Amino acid sequence: MNLCQNLLLLLAFALGSLPVASQPQQSPPERDGPIVPPDARAAKGHPGPWDNDVLVYRVSTNGTPQKLITFARAGVPTLARLKDGRVIAAFQHFPDDNERAFDRVAVCFSKDEAKSWTEPKPISLDGLESGLARPFDPTLVPLPDGRVRLYFTSTRSPDFRRSTPAIYSAISSNGIAYTFEPNPRFALEGRIVIDCAAALHDGVFHLIVPDNGTSEEFTRRPKRGEPPKGGSGYHLTSKDGLNFSRVADVKFSAGERWLGNMQSDGKQLVFFGTSDHGVWSATSVDGNEWRLSDRPLRLAGADPAAVKLRDGTWLVAVTGPPRPGTASASTRQARP
Repeated sequence: MNLCQNLLLLLAFALGSLPVASQPQQSPPERDGPIVPPDARAAKGHPGPWDNDVLVYRVSTNGTPQKLITFARAGVPTLARLKDGRVIAAFQHFPDDNERAFDRVAVCFSKDEAKSWTEPKPISLDGLESGLARPFDPTLVPLPDGRVRLYFTSTRSPDFRRSTPAIYSAISSNGIAYTFEPNPRFALEGRIVIDCAAALHDGVFHLIVPDNGTSEEFTRRPKRGEPPKGGSGYHLTSKDGLNFSRVADVKFSAGERWLGNMQSDGKQLVFFGTSDHGVWSATSVDGNEWRLSDRPLRLAGADPAAVKLRDGTWLVAVTGPPRPGTASASTRQARP
């Protein structure tokens, strides 16, 4: 199986996975990715996101990546710089030695420009609305007052045809303990709203979510062997980061998927997304019109996150392919 096929399968899981604790005891319906067992104990020996790692690189101005660190048994990363200068990383974490932290969003901090990191620590979330699955697919946005907002996906059912997922948020003063902010930030009845990217730029919050189609399309696609939908994304703006208004969709060719993360470098928005050939990037001054970079990152991986370092290079984190020898790697090798 070639790299593109591996990435498509990885993308399918990133788009279709749910937190383990939210799964019913019976087998869930077939979706974009492997079946997630109902609890952490059953996960051992089964293919799943615990077979992947988050790979972190420093990418030079000419696009050359240098591997820095691996966050093991993790996926769907996000990166941000806090007001105190530290870099924070968040990701879905699947430690094999801590069942209480399994399939929870965890955070790490670096105070020396990604040279060293604290150990992953699961976040806490106070006041989560009853019936919602715990957060997955995190996105961090630092606020001017020093707090940080977490945008995330949640749903009330592992069957997206019964309960379509939506984007929610929570607020924190330290990046670890969060308080839930009521009501969805963005939802569309019958449409799969998942995997958002968010940034605060020039006083405006921008939210971009891949257009994954209807619930039926989303669940039917893997059965037909079709790749995730690409090319277009929902775009919303807000003054307070809570009440968003939908504006014109953002569009590229079908090869570029709006699955990734977005940052403001002070002058423009920069989006890092996923394609069949790895990570792509694009810039925009207003979030409406985007221009693809003419300098490819030469970096393989899915659902990238990025933050600018003080030396002008980018710190980029991606969900890597399944580790050799894992159940996921064996499953993919067995497929034609």
